[in-house]
Amino acid sequence: MKRIILAIVFAVIFIQNLNTDVKAATTLNAGTFILVDTKKILSTESLQEGDRVHFIAPADVWVDEVNIIPKNSIFTGYVSMLKMPIKGINGALKFKITHITLPTGETREIDGKITDGINDMFGGELAPPASYNQMTHLYQSRWHWSGTTQWVPSGEYEYGRHRGIKPGQKLFLELESPYTLSD
Repeated sequence: MKRIILAIVFAVIFIQNLNTDVKAATTLNAGTFILVDTKKILSTESLQEGDRVHFIAPADVWVDEVNIIPKNSIFTGYVSMLKMPIKGINGALKFKITHITLPTGETREIDGKITDGINDMFGGELAPPASYNQMTHLYQSRWHWSGTTQWVPSGEYEYGRHRGIKPGQKLFLELESPYTLSD
């Protein structure tokens, strides 16, 4: 009798392990990068915060033997942050992705942001200096004092430029929460 109960317990544990392996095979974890592309220029010059944006999956995404995101799936989201250029700083923007539309027409929720693999903000860097000042730097050598002259930024900067992304630029969708393929 004990052997039968023990065999049933082991069978239940084995079946549960099989079910969890199937679930793991159809899930993309948070932090996963998915290659995406855009078909038009997305810039601070033409967009506003909250505007809808679209990105396309240029290749299939496979997990084991399951095609979890088919090629030509469309990722839909919005501009989550937009800063216009000002004196000394270029414009900047961020994108948030909320939905995926599969080639079959089915739409699912997905939680992610667009990144270039390093940073999720496009732009926002300092503008070039507007002028330079000449500065003398003194230093002491072994036997005497000497100096050199160097050009340094004056502290005045040019007006910032519009920034954004263009077609063909290498972009990724970084998942912020797990995406599970529901059968």
